[in-house]
Amino acid sequence: MASAFFGDSQSITNMDIKKIRQSPLAVVVNDYSLQAGIIYKNKDILENPIFWHKFIVNNAEDFSRDLILKTILDHVQPMDLIPVYFVKEASIATFLARNCGPAIEKLCRDNLIVDNPYVKNQPFKLNIILRFATTNEVKIDVSKNISKVLRKRTNTTTATINLENFYQDPDLTEFCVLSQPKLMSYVLHLSRLTKPKALVLSNNEIRSLVPIEALWGVNITSLDLRNNLIMSLTELEPLTQLKITELWLEGNPLCDNYDEHTYIQRIKEYCPKIEKLDGILLKQNGFPSFRRNFLCNSTGHDLVDQFLEYYFTSYDSNNRAMLKSLYHKSALFSVTAEYQPMQLSSPNAQLKRYKTYSRNLLSLADFSRTDLNLQQGHKAVIDLLNLLPSTEHDPYSFTVDLIHHSDICAIIVVTGVFRELPETILDVERVVGFNRCFVLESINGEYCIINEQLHVFNALTSQQVKAFKHDRPIRPQMLPPAQTTKQKAQMITAMKLITNLTTEWAKKCLEECHYDLKNAIALFVDLYKVDKIPADGFQS
Repeated sequence: MASAFFGDSQSITNMDIKKIRQSPLAVVVNDYSLQAGIIYKNKDILENPIFWHKFIVNNAEDFSRDLILKTILDHVQPMDLIPVYFVKEASIATFLARNCGPAIEKLCRDNLIVDNPYVKNQPFKLNIILRFATTNEVKIDVSKNISKVLRKRTNTTTATINLENFYQDPDLTEFCVLSQPKLMSYVLHLSRLTKPKALVLSNNEIRSLVPIEALWGVNITSLDLRNNLIMSLTELEPLTQLKITELWLEGNPLCDNYDEHTYIQRIKEYCPKIEKLDGILLKQNGFPSFRRNFLCNSTGHDLVDQFLEYYFTSYDSNNRAMLKSLYHKSALFSVTAEYQPMQLSSPNAQLKRYKTYSRNLLSLADFSRTDLNLQQGHKAVIDLLNLLPSTEHDPYSFTVDLIHHSDICAIIVVTGVFRELPETILDVERVVGFNRCFVLESINGEYCIINEQLHVFNALTSQQVKAFKHDRPIRPQMLPPAQTTKQKAQMITAMKLITNLTTEWAKKCLEECHYDLKNAIALFVDLYKVDKIPADGFQS
């Protein structure tokens, strides 16, 4: 791999390159010779890897090495062109390259002109000297320099190599841009020696991940590809041979091409062991965590996940009374409802049951009634929730905004859709949009709802066409695992009623199963079959 572009022997300096004599067999490609078919006549030179070609770039006076070379490389993309020995004097820049026949042909087809993105009417004008020298005369070995930079960028404690903005590293002697597939492959091949577990490749304008094949057989589990130019998820094919559990892709064009559900499902095709995507933990069961999250503080992610999973699972169950322990004894709750005209849902919209309890202050004629539909206390809240229609929420529609989070309180806003479950066979299924704002207060280390506002409306057309397109995750538990002391006490009571166990033994089974009721019941059955529960373990 190294010899294909650089060679293996001792390197020479940029000062030495000026002393190299141009080969008497060199072929000059310029405007005049190009018209005479010079490239066609010297096709064998382009295909011979032992020849170095010299590129002369005119109109380069006010531009840096990185800008000049990056512009030319972008122009010939996806052809390989690995520039070495860049030298700039006044308005002319020069560099050498070899094994780059297709790139030279591309430049010649464009009449040796490369548009300058910074100066519209002053493009870079190139001349190329084919067979300027041979690999016997110009020998270069960049592996020592690149290896030194790789060592500097390696964190041995975490086994992480950080190659972010790699070509801009001040210690690189050559222009080493990872957007060039073969150059990226060469760099990754050298990085194998450090046996990395995590690799950061962000901000390198990478389009192709084929060079990742250089890491096959290395135990890479974390890969950061943020802010590159990856256009399609099919580019992830090389990752199938790695055991990636953490992947970052945000900032790539492909992220705009998929909805949340399709995005995660497609990535699982290439990274079946994925556990964390773009910094978000993916749950294998239960509430989907690939909804759109906007978190003011990343430390609040676990709170959001646990709260939403328990709340909406319980709300959609046949027993909303389970939510009572989540509300503060003095909690406030209000609901508003609004009809949206000219939507797909408009003809079948029925919001009467919500408007009966609505506290829309703008529609009140008598402001002395402002507290009439303001529910106060957890009992009043649950009583009202039980009067509202039975529902099934679409968690894939959720947008979650954690607008405040601290050790004292949190504010969570959830927007999405649910459908009302038909009460008779004649009922039409209705999709309803909602917005819920929860204000949580931490009391003795446990969060509870002190204020909630629920706003419902017949679903917008943009919501309805996307609603319930994906199967909900299969939930292995009958109820979500208990989180708070009150929830655990309720689950112990449920366990006693189901199994006739004493409080002590019901608690033992639940603690063994981390308060997962289904698993606790399965454990009870197993113990009962082999007579492992003493007689005094049952209620008399």
